[in-house]
Amino acid sequence: MEEIMSYEERYRKYKQELDGAFTQAAEKFVLIGYLLREAAETDILRSSGYKNMEEFAYAEYGVDPSQANRFININRRFSEGGNSKQLKQQYRGIGSSKLAVMLTIPDEINEVLPKNLTKEELKEIQAEVKAENQVSDIEVEIEKAEAAAVTDKPMLPPEGSPLERNLWQLGKEQEELFRKLWMVCFMETASGNRNNAEIMDVLIPQGDAVYTVRIPGERRTQIIVNSEGAAVVNLKTLERNKYTEDQICLAVRSLIDGGSSPEEQYKMLYGEDLTPEEPEVAPVQQDEPKKEKKPEKRKESRVTKANTEKKKPKEPERKPEQMTIPGAAPDPAQNEPETQANDSSYRETDADNQNTDTMESEEQVPGQTDLENDFPQYCPDADQRTAYLQSIRGAVDNLVRYAEMDLISAARVQVKDISEYLDKLEELIKEADSNAEAVEAGESTGV
Repeated sequence: MEEIMSYEERYRKYKQELDGAFTQAAEKFVLIGYLLREAAETDILRSSGYKNMEEFAYAEYGVDPSQANRFININRRFSEGGNSKQLKQQYRGIGSSKLAVMLTIPDEINEVLPKNLTKEELKEIQAEVKAENQVSDIEVEIEKAEAAAVTDKPMLPPEGSPLERNLWQLGKEQEELFRKLWMVCFMETASGNRNNAEIMDVLIPQGDAVYTVRIPGERRTQIIVNSEGAAVVNLKTLERNKYTEDQICLAVRSLIDGGSSPEEQYKMLYGEDLTPEEPEVAPVQQDEPKKEKKPEKRKESRVTKANTEKKKPKEPERKPEQMTIPGAAPDPAQNEPETQANDSSYRETDADNQNTDTMESEEQVPGQTDLENDFPQYCPDADQRTAYLQSIRGAVDNLVRYAEMDLISAARVQVKDISEYLDKLEELIKEADSNAEAVEAGESTGV
């Protein structure tokens, strides 16, 4: 254990040192870019014997023209005033490799991006910007007309602020996020206590997040969220709007708070069904599992790409077609109604179930005693009992579901509800027993 800890500590220190080196490199890149600009834009090389900056940089430092221009572009984009030796304050501590990626991202987006995004996450944003720039205005107009022509379901968000409209689209594209936000809003309504922190925890579980959405007939938009608020940026026009935490949470509540379940609210908002959750399959247990050190779980990306694929309706299961042999007599089962009269397997199954289904399936024999109908005082109210049992089953299902979604507070509420329904069921049984005792007492005294 001590050996493992020593390795972890060594790696931590090593990583800190390398991060510092890259951070310093970014500031050096700005300085290098400034000096190369001086070589390109002034007569400083007049007596050097070199024809231009590119020749000078390659001969003296092995820097090819593309690298030299990258240094210069970093200086133009990220230095104070666009032409100085100092890196802008908001870009300090980012690192040269990430600055190189950010060169391809517009300043309107760079300025509001979280500083601690990884290079890979920045590349995901870069890809979204590139993808949107490849979409023509004609394609957007055609898509808008097609969406507006569909009247049987809401394809487009209602009127509202850029934040409200893009949150509407975000809920439609990211169904798991919709479920979690609905649960938070539901719990707030049930308790009467509104807490912005719980909504923000769902939106930014890692402290910040970048969501990309695309409303049909409109341009991709990024919702960049942190603990202070959000910025909504159009990736094509670069129009930018900022919102506070209160405005974010108010928009979420007005949109998602409603319905008795996330499925019902989703159906009401979008006119289509929420994709059913897939049950988790327990892993197969091995007889002799190998004792190996598990690799460290990689953090999920804080960048969510736009989901531009249309949801496909679930196709009903089709029965396999029977082969038809030429000249053979047709299968009578194809032309006759289904019957179970001659099905031996059905008879066997039916025989097994007769004991449990007799009361429901057989006709009542005249004069036969029916406990529930003839002596209701000995039975709890059947309708009320059924209602309590259904409520308990629903609460148990919700309990498991919320626990799997890590919504512990919501799961505890379900535990409380189950306890209350059990108390009511117990009272119902006691009341039935009391009624039965009273009837028996009356009969014994000749009442």
